Amino acid sequence: MKILHGGPLQLIYAFLILLHMQSSIGISSIAGDEVRCIESERQALLAFKQGLVDEYGWLSSWGSEEERKDCCKWEGVQCSNTTGHIIVLDLTTVHEHGYYLHLRGNLSPSLFELQHLTYLSLAGNDFNFNRIPESIGSLNKIQHLDLSYCNLSGSLPSQLANLTSLQYLDLGFNNFNNIKNFDWLSYLSSLKHIALMENDLGKVNNWQQVINKLPHLTYLSLRGCNLQDVIPQSIPMINTSTFLTELDLGYNNLTASTFHWLFKFSKSLVYVNLFNNQFQGLTPENFGHMTYLETLELSYNQFEGGIPKSFGNLCKLRHLCLSYNNLNGMLPELIGNLSGCPQLSLEELTMGENKIKGPLPDMVKNFSSLRWLSLYNNELSGTIPKSIGLLSKLEGLAITSNFLNGMITESHFSTLSKLRKLKMSSNSLSINFSNDWIPPFQLDFITLSCKLSPKFPSWLKSQRNFSYLDISGSGISDSIPQWFWNLSFRVVHVNLSSNHLYGVLPNLSTTKFADSFSLGIDLSKNKLEGLLPVFPVNVTSINLSENRFFGSISSLCTITGGKLEFVDISHNQLSGKLPDCMMQWTSLVILNLANNHLFGKIPSSIGSLYRLESLGLQNNNFCGEITWSLGNCSALQFLDLNYNSFFGKIPTWIGERLSSLIFLLLRSNNLSGDIPLKLCWLTNIMLLDLSNNNLSGNIPWCIQNLTTLAQQESSAFDHFFTDSQIDANHWKSGRYADKASVMWKGMERDYGNGNLKNLRIIDLSSNKLTGEIPVQISVLLELVELNLSRNQLTGWIPPNIGQLRNLESLDLSWNQLSGQLPWSMSQLYFLGTLNLSYNNFSGRIPLGSQMQTFDASSFLGNPTLCGLPLTPTCPGDETSESKPKTRHIAEFWKPFKPGMELGAAIGFVGVLAVKLDHPLKHLCFLLFNNMRVHLSNLKDCLCLLVAVVGLLVREHVCRLGKKLKLFEPSVSS
Repeated sequence: MKILHGGPLQLIYAFLILLHMQSSIGISSIAGDEVRCIESERQALLAFKQGLVDEYGWLSSWGSEEERKDCCKWEGVQCSNTTGHIIVLDLTTVHEHGYYLHLRGNLSPSLFELQHLTYLSLAGNDFNFNRIPESIGSLNKIQHLDLSYCNLSGSLPSQLANLTSLQYLDLGFNNFNNIKNFDWLSYLSSLKHIALMENDLGKVNNWQQVINKLPHLTYLSLRGCNLQDVIPQSIPMINTSTFLTELDLGYNNLTASTFHWLFKFSKSLVYVNLFNNQFQGLTPENFGHMTYLETLELSYNQFEGGIPKSFGNLCKLRHLCLSYNNLNGMLPELIGNLSGCPQLSLEELTMGENKIKGPLPDMVKNFSSLRWLSLYNNELSGTIPKSIGLLSKLEGLAITSNFLNGMITESHFSTLSKLRKLKMSSNSLSINFSNDWIPPFQLDFITLSCKLSPKFPSWLKSQRNFSYLDISGSGISDSIPQWFWNLSFRVVHVNLSSNHLYGVLPNLSTTKFADSFSLGIDLSKNKLEGLLPVFPVNVTSINLSENRFFGSISSLCTITGGKLEFVDISHNQLSGKLPDCMMQWTSLVILNLANNHLFGKIPSSIGSLYRLESLGLQNNNFCGEITWSLGNCSALQFLDLNYNSFFGKIPTWIGERLSSLIFLLLRSNNLSGDIPLKLCWLTNIMLLDLSNNNLSGNIPWCIQNLTTLAQQESSAFDHFFTDSQIDANHWKSGRYADKASVMWKGMERDYGNGNLKNLRIIDLSSNKLTGEIPVQISVLLELVELNLSRNQLTGWIPPNIGQLRNLESLDLSWNQLSGQLPWSMSQLYFLGTLNLSYNNFSGRIPLGSQMQTFDASSFLGNPTLCGLPLTPTCPGDETSESKPKTRHIAEFWKPFKPGMELGAAIGFVGVLAVKLDHPLKHLCFLLFNNMRVHLSNLKDCLCLLVAVVGLLVREHVCRLGKKLKLFEPSVSS
């Protein structure tokens, strides 16, 4: 002000100062237009851009040209109106027309030369596992920093402690690791918002103490950070925030010791998420003292009991989630404990996947604000009260998989105009809606696998917005009306399977279903007939198995959208050749054409299915050599070519290029030649069936390399076989394989998804194999069935075959094997089927275990084999009574000796634990329990039982033997 009111000299000085300031900050005039951008900051941005790939032209406004020189006008940039400095850089990923427009490349340190930034967001871009440069510490004016979803890695630089003005910090969903402390965070005392989700903080043991030093914190999310309970329960709460309102600690490894810290914030917390941790025991009463609590998420833990009565004090509670726990109370009591304040405020109550019993109480009608009620997968019983129709705000009801019964009528839903999701499947409910009823709601998610009318439900005609419909197994015996296919353009999945639907399907490519973004159709297990329909190009999943379709499958070639992932048209009457159009299905994962009348060679276009995991062509009339193009399907895990007419050799590329195979079934073809050694490269194989071909040569000695059959608790099937729901969105949550026809204990049986994973089988029967059984086969400890019958094998049974303790079926019949049966066979305790007939075995059948329980037919055709169950005695038994008895009894006890010794040890420790009045008594208890834990496997328990019984019998026999003097001293040893 003095300058402005001074004389001319002062005015000149002021003008010179302004010129100097203009020069120093880079402001200039070009053609009369002022460019406010500061040159050094513009160069820093251009250097940052140089390290990026901008494939969408998002930063096209950034440049050096004259018309683009003002960086304050660039995309994502904002400058100060007074100083011209860049204060905001927001390059958060843009979502446009269904796509995210990402930048990718390097996070250049030049960016952090913008030292006047107060707001920086690069969220959602890809920085290719870059580290955060240490120069970030120069942004000492920054208040808002968002680097979430940026694909950053490494450790967090300690220079973050310099950002003392920071109020908002989001580094979530990156790959930060090797973080050992949070000390730098304690210097950022102005922080209000911290989000570090999905980074590894497993080594940080001071996170609670650091959080306590942030007095202004209102939001904290450490979800999915691998947090551990390594913190002492007594933590100073000095300067602890009294403003913390939102806390997200879901997806960690926390236990009840965290509650001591958590409940210090009882007076401020509004949102608490402890989803998927390790909490056990009763749900804490202290949650009921959080008077401002609106959302409490406790799902996926191990809480027991019910809902504490204190929850009735939570007058602002809107969302209570307790699904996937061990709650076991009665539902009326649980609902009753919420009947105080929460019955007016509660909008969402989810308690699915528990053990809750009892009926759905009438008092639920009092929860007037309830929008979502989820009680699926419990043990509820009784009928559904009509008073549920009074919940006028209800949008979702999920009561699937209970024991509910009774009739559902229009009166249950007549006032539920806001209902959007209805899930009632897997109960004993009957739905009786009149034909002319028009519901007051428009559902988008419908699962009603209940007992419906035999007629196709006409009330569905009013539902024109649904995306998911499942009325499978509902007893419908009708044709599908034409109006059904033109209901909704939003449909994603339709499941009408396991009914009695009949008739011919229309051209689906001309229906309204063809307008949806993606479409999954499951019409399996019905009585539909005719030609396969023409499908929309957007179809992702087709299941028409177990119907009566006939004719060609060429209509599948109209599916050109590149989205097709799942096709099962097995168990029909389809015929003709496979069309050579599979190059259009590059997303296909499952292809099942089994049990039809298809013929000809497999076209080479099958090699385009790079993602294919399961291929079922069994029980058709395919011929020719197994096409080499299948070798391109390197993701294959299930390959079933059983019962066809393939000929030629087994290709070596199966072992070389299909290393992910778990199930290989080539039964009943015309394959010839040797079994290639490279099949031993299939280390994940669990079921190998090459039976009923014309294979010759030896069984490969490298069979021991099939490591999944050799290793206990193998995880080979973990990523493949789980019980799955096959639909457009959900079949991928598990993995699928059609029923496989497997020879099991001499009978052919069909095994589905859930049972196949339990099989460990090698079947090489009915070939022309020669040579000896390789001794390496005894290494395959997980084998459950071994069938080498009807070959030309010679030599002895491997002496260590008794190592295959899991073996339940062994068939070596109709070979030319010879020699004595190894005594180790008596250790095959779980052997249920045995066939050694029609060989040249000699000598005594081993005593003990299962061997004498088999019928004589198991040993027929071996003229010099003796002993039970063939003959009472063997040659030479009558010459001496005492010594043979001694030897036979000794041999009888031989296989039990290890088990008896173990049983004796455990029994001794158990006796000490019970009887011993000694300071070591508790130690004995501990040792006894530990030994029991290691024998918790069912098979081991059975072995232990046999051993203990054997020990008692042996003791009794030994005492009796001493009296009668029938035993030699060596026997009792």
